[in-house]
Formats: sequence, structure tokens, C-alpha cells
Amino acid sequence: MKLPIMILLAMIVLNGISDYSIYCQIKNKRNLKWLKAIHIGLSAILHIWVATILLIAGNNESLATVRMWSLFAFFSIYLSKYIYAFFLLLSATPRLFKQRPSRWIAMLGICMAALLFTTMWWGALHTRKNAQITEIPISSSKLPSSFTGYKIVQFSDFHAGTFGNDTQTIESFVDEINRCNPDLIVFTGDIVNSCADELIPFISTLKKLKATDGVISILGNHDYGTYHKWNNPEEQERNLKTLMAYQTDSLGWHLLLNSHMEISRNGQSISIIGVENWGEPPFSQHGNLKASYPDLNDGQFKVLLSHNPTHWEAEVAGKTTIDLTLSGHTHAMQAMVTIAGKKYSPSSLRYSRWEGLHKIGDNLLYVNIGMGEVGIPMRIGAAPEISVFTLQHTEM
Repeated sequence: MKLPIMILLAMIVLNGISDYSIYCQIKNKRNLKWLKAIHIGLSAILHIWVATILLIAGNNESLATVRMWSLFAFFSIYLSKYIYAFFLLLSATPRLFKQRPSRWIAMLGICMAALLFTTMWWGALHTRKNAQITEIPISSSKLPSSFTGYKIVQFSDFHAGTFGNDTQTIESFVDEINRCNPDLIVFTGDIVNSCADELIPFISTLKKLKATDGVISILGNHDYGTYHKWNNPEEQERNLKTLMAYQTDSLGWHLLLNSHMEISRNGQSISIIGVENWGEPPFSQHGNLKASYPDLNDGQFKVLLSHNPTHWEAEVAGKTTIDLTLSGHTHAMQAMVTIAGKKYSPSSLRYSRWEGLHKIGDNLLYVNIGMGEVGIPMRIGAAPEISVFTLQHTEM
């Protein structure tokens, strides 16, 4: 039996258990009998709606936003029901000892379910629309003195399809980036979920990004269209070429495909290296670091743009003189909590370096937690991030 079918069956069982538990809780209460019909009706409508959306939408990209928000609403309700049903079960345990069910445990279940529901929708309607700016000073004796104060602004994992046609939110992100007065803007991959056309509603907005030395971008794993069902390989290849043309021609960005470019100031320069997606399974492998730059161990100050942070561990740290690597990809799994200054996320279960600044020897890595979302239009405690790097020359 395929895993998705097993998951679907498990969900159907859990949904039935939670709905039945809640039904039993209210059916014998005289003052809540009106809730019985509402509970049954809403549960039926939710299942019929989601089933209809999945059947109609399928792989139809024009209905992707409707599908995404329908599934999110469904899960926000049923995950909350699971929590409440669990506490109802706990509240009934005193019956094993011939005592009355615990009302305070049942009430705690209501509070916990309400908290989960509120948190999910706050993450969907507020957190995901309000970018946070992170300031990171970078000092190096290798940096040419002319680049002291040079400001690089990074954003990553745009995932245009998740925003549908919400240009207002993207306008606010662009305004925040421009207010940083960047000398250079870099984008570190995953500009779409799968299809190039997701980007069309936002081209005119993204063209407003302003930096002295322009915008440099690379590709992420989603940009190759791997997660979309294409009619043939040629169609997928055309989609990729269209996506690249949108970045280079429509937006005027410098797209680096296993290549590099020099940024000059007063006769001095630094190198920006950009690799295609370097992915460990199941992510696509297109990156070629050796082809991107002639001598990875020279004395030039080098900034590498590589979508997946695991690339830094595998080929950069301790193996090259690349000074700073900028990555994205993890999203902090769109859920993060900060306690006493320390950040926690389920992303740490998969990635050893999933956010922030890391150092091995003279090699630095910064992992940006992204701007958009995949699958679920929600960010809990992991607001869209704009990273601002201010370079500083230091004496040896």
C-alpha cells in the first residue's frame, strides 16, 4: 500500500474518531442540542468541499491557491479537533475508577484546541505577511578596503505560487528591501513552486527592487519544475527556460548558472559565485562548484550563492577559501520558537544548519529562512526574512 493512501486512511479514521467524540460530548446536553446538527453539518460540508476541490483542481495550477487555502482551512479545523478529542479521552479516564469525568481536563482541551487554531491562522494572516530584517556584520582582512560599508541584501525562497495574486504583500517586501539601501541584492533560489507562470503577477513589483549593483539570482530545487506533472520532458525544459528568461529579461537580474561575476569599487573587486541547485536526494543535483570559479582557493574575497546549505558542509567549509556562503531552502519548516534567545524548529531534525550564521575556520555560512511558503500558507514564529550583510575591511 502506498504511503499517501495509508496517510489518507489514517486521517479518515482520526477524523471519524474526533468527530464522534465531540458528538458524544454534546448529544445528551439539553442546552447544546442545537450544536449537534451544526457539528454534523459542518463536518460533512468540510469533507465534501475538500474532496470536490481535490477532484476538480488536481494539477490545475490556476486553482492552486484555492486548493492550498481549502486544505489549510480543513487541517486547521481538524488538527484542533484532534487536540480536543485527545483531552476528552483524558477527561474520561476517571470513569475507570467509577468517578465523574474531569471537567477541567475537558476545558483545557477546548483552550488548547482554540490556541492551535488561532496560532495557525495568525501565522497565515499575519506572520507570513510581515517580513523581519536581520542585520549581520561581516568582517574580513581579505575584503578590499573600498568595500567597507558595502551592503548586500539577501532574500530567498519566494515561492510565487503560494502568494497567488497578492501583489500588496510583495509590494511591502520590496519596499522593505529597498529601504535597506542595498549596494547589491541577491536572491538564493526557489522563485516559484513549479511553474514559470506563477511569477507573472509579480514581475512589475519585483522590477522595483533597487540596488547600486543590481540583483543577482540563482536557481533552487523548485525552479526546475521537478514537483509538477509535465506532459513530456520538453515541456519541463521550456518551463525552465521561460523562468530563466523572466529573471534575466523581464526583471533584469543577473542569473548565475554555475558561474561568477566581479563587483568592482575603485579598482578593487570581490567575486560573487552562483551555483545551480546542489541537492542531496530527493532534491535535484545541478550544481557544479568547480566549474563556477577558476580557483576556489585564491586570495580573492568570495561570496557564494548556493540554495541548499548542505552544499556548504559538503564542498565549501574547510575545502575552499570562499569567505561567505548564502543559502536558503529550509524555511525553518515555517515553524520556529525562540526561547531565551535560542531558536528551535522541526527543521533541525533534518538540517544541522537550518538558519542564521555558522562558521567553520574562515568559512562563513548564512541560512536565510525564506520569504514564501510551500504547501501550507502559514508561518509560525518564522517570519519572512530579509538578511542585510554589511561588509567591513579589517587589518590583519
